Amino acid sequence: MEDILIPKERHDAVVLIGVDERDSVEFVRVYAVSEERAKQVLEEFFNARGLFPTEYRLVSKGSEPVGNRKAITTRSEPSLSSALSRLGLKLLSNGVLYLEGVETLYQITLVSEELYSMITRDKARSQPSAEDRKGIEPESLLSLGVDTLVENLSGRDISELLPPNALLLREPPVEKVAEVLSEERDYPLVVETKDAGKYASLDFALFVRLPPLTVEEFAAELSSRLGMDVDPSLFSRYPPKKLNMQNARALAGLVEALVKKWGLDREKALKLAVKLNLEGL
Repeated sequence: MEDILIPKERHDAVVLIGVDERDSVEFVRVYAVSEERAKQVLEEFFNARGLFPTEYRLVSKGSEPVGNRKAITTRSEPSLSSALSRLGLKLLSNGVLYLEGVETLYQITLVSEELYSMITRDKARSQPSAEDRKGIEPESLLSLGVDTLVENLSGRDISELLPPNALLLREPPVEKVAEVLSEERDYPLVVETKDAGKYASLDFALFVRLPPLTVEEFAAELSSRLGMDVDPSLFSRYPPKKLNMQNARALAGLVEALVKKWGLDREKALKLAVKLNLEGL
């Protein structure tokens, strides 16, 4: 039984955990070559650590393709490690799971009731203290693999932040979301919207709000797209709803069109584009 806790090379299953500064296990993920083996390893791990299943909540389970991964270890899961670190947890494992000849993995993910309470929608909406928020970036929570409502006002592409088996729906009908949430699933659901209120009647494990870009972030994004320095003060009058990635892309396209069609230099084209983008003719 104690063997399950010893870090070593493995070929059937591996256990990844998130522990706090007291070495308390707040997050558990098992990857295994089959559902049966995953459940067996999870039980062995709980018994060996003296943990009680009733103190943990199942948030994700099911099969996922191995893809290009050669092994599963803490180093192969950088997004998960980052997400846990921002919650004050350290990612550890009981070794390395080699994936040679394996095409599909089964995973089971659980979080402690305490951690679950901290990241649920009600907690997120209750205006946590500065200490609660310290070091936690909303984007980092998306890799946890739970049903999540994302109010994306920044226009960032969140698809690469999600677990590979997540179902991402953008502005879906409420009825469709309710149907999926009520189903027995082996994948997490992520709903992306600009109006979280539409889904207020539904229960998600996690609510994440990605706020509009700051004028500095917006200017930096535009600078990158245009290949020139853009002064953030140009956007001091912009309403928050226009400070997003899509509008930065649109504004850059407008600048390029003014340069190409009207022969304006880029500085004049940018100032005119900002005026047209904000006020129109």
